[in-house]
Amino acid sequence: MCGRRGIEKSQTVAGRAACLTALTVSWALTGWALLCGCALSGCAPAPFSPHPSGTTGSTSPTGTAATGSGGRESLADQERQVAEHTDAQGRKWLGDVPYDVFFDDPLAVAAEGRTAAPTTTQTSPKAAVASADNSGTAPRNSMPPGGGEASTRMPSRSGGASPASSNGAAKPAGPATDWAALIDPDTLESEVKRIRTELTAGLQSVGKYNARYQEIAVSAATLAALAEIVIELPRSSSWKDHAASVRDLAANIHDSAKALGAQAYQATKNSSDQLMDVLDGNIPAGLPASEPTRDFSQVANRSALMKRMDRSFQRLKKGGTAQQLLKKDAGQALEDAAILAVLSRVISVGRYDSVDDPKYRGHATELTRSATDLATAARAGEAPAFAEALTRIQKRCDACHADFRF
Repeated sequence: MCGRRGIEKSQTVAGRAACLTALTVSWALTGWALLCGCALSGCAPAPFSPHPSGTTGSTSPTGTAATGSGGRESLADQERQVAEHTDAQGRKWLGDVPYDVFFDDPLAVAAEGRTAAPTTTQTSPKAAVASADNSGTAPRNSMPPGGGEASTRMPSRSGGASPASSNGAAKPAGPATDWAALIDPDTLESEVKRIRTELTAGLQSVGKYNARYQEIAVSAATLAALAEIVIELPRSSSWKDHAASVRDLAANIHDSAKALGAQAYQATKNSSDQLMDVLDGNIPAGLPASEPTRDFSQVANRSALMKRMDRSFQRLKKGGTAQQLLKKDAGQALEDAAILAVLSRVISVGRYDSVDDPKYRGHATELTRSATDLATAARAGEAPAFAEALTRIQKRCDACHADFRF
């Protein structure tokens, strides 16, 4: 009986020893895992997401309610209260964890992550933008240098595209032009009167319109260009105050005079009737307001302007010798020379296709110079100079049309 009790007692002692050993190993592994975690992460607490304003945090183990960083500080205070002690066998413990699983100075290691709790910084949108600017990184919606308007383009009457200004009214391209040096007020008014006569005659009926609609379109484009020039000139016409309306109505006439038939005729005649009223100083009721200035390419078709230039050139070329022409009708020769000069300038300063091509600009510039010399010779009655300038115009036109197909 005693033997059996001895065996049971020994088994009990052995069982307890085994349990204690297992528990010790478990504690050791747990402490080692905690220590490795501290070593890798610096023992820093996990990032804390603060509660919204007015929201109360969970109750601490001591029964004290804590919110935000106060909860973290309470937890840190509890951790600091873990005591170091030695058991009866002389083994050191840190709370419930065996002391020998830690580094030689575990308190110092543990203290590294407890001296200051991490703080969560809320960054305002403005601060984020400022930070991006200071770092040299532009925001996604940043504007390109020079503002946000650069990329807008408006359709051109020449079939190309013309950039629009910020207020929607495209300004003439290129350097300022002394239009008065290219065409005098009398010549300009004479051309306007010719255009009025042509429009009136061509719009008397559908039949007459059908026979002349192409010439009507050319005359209308020419008037639109001249009206834009009148806007830029000092007071040079009785209708200068309404030149913008004249320009837009003339452009409408050109656009509608593109087909045969009663419908195209009526649309063209309606705009022509309004145009005549404006030229006479009578503004039709309900006439839309016009932009103060527009680019030539928006209101004057380049092909139509070239046809008008060719009309003047052919008249000069077929009028006989220079001496005969100047003797017979020097006034008409002067007007044709001025039209060549002013319209060649229009097609070089307007934002037409190819206008930025140096070769195109060179042709147009030389054409203007030759036409100006032609007008000077006609005014002075110098036949040789007149003939030489007319030859230069012919060569320049041929060279331009060899390089460009309009």
